[in-house]
Amino acid sequence: MPMRYRFVTVVILALVALAACGPKKPEEQQRKELSPTEKVRMADSFRNAGRMNEALEILEEAVAESPDSSRMHGIYGEYLFLAGRYVAAEEELNRALVLDPHLTDSRNWLGATLAEQERHAEAQEQYEWALKDPAYPTPELIHLNLGMLYRARGMDQEGVDAFRQAVQINPRFFKAHLELALALESVGKLEEALDEIVVAEPAFRADGEYWYRRGFLEFRVRDPQRALESLRRCLDVSPGSPAAAQARELMEMIKG
Repeated sequence: MPMRYRFVTVVILALVALAACGPKKPEEQQRKELSPTEKVRMADSFRNAGRMNEALEILEEAVAESPDSSRMHGIYGEYLFLAGRYVAAEEELNRALVLDPHLTDSRNWLGATLAEQERHAEAQEQYEWALKDPAYPTPELIHLNLGMLYRARGMDQEGVDAFRQAVQINPRFFKAHLELALALESVGKLEEALDEIVVAEPAFRADGEYWYRRGFLEFRVRDPQRALESLRRCLDVSPGSPAAAQARELMEMIKG
């Protein structure tokens, strides 16, 4: 076959292939064709990539398409809470609970939303209601939230009790161990507080604030060598942070 005919054949085949593929749909059109569940997955991806505004936009679309879905309103409310939009989050979570009063996860998030607005009595009511659900798979989360609410109200001993319940339910709930340590420190139980903060270490090894708080607690129980080790860890994992500045000051005090 002469060269010019080969060239023409290749061009025709390429044009046929392009025609078969058709023009690409714009991203907005592609999003409209997604199901609400697929939009939730896309929102998760946006959130993980730090694109919270886009996550909220696509969830707003999903809720508009499923106005009677308690799950969609609940998820949208959670995202609004994480974005710091507490009033809007409260509205969505309440809508979810009107549609399904037994949606305990949304009730827990609603409690957190109310707590952020310093409506402590209302928040406590939501947490206590959520704890009545025997089928809720992670009640330790509710006990943690309740404990933090108590501490925000200056009720440190009640906070200790709530955090204890959280770690009894899930001994590997390291965040609750840390909060329990801080609550115990507040009520003067320093040795027990130190035990709890040590238990929390696996989740906070890269957290300078954790190492500073631990070093300060070790200093308070008169263990300067351990305190210095923890404070050095603080400088290692978060140099230049406010915690590191506090750690340096405490180290100078210990060394005299």
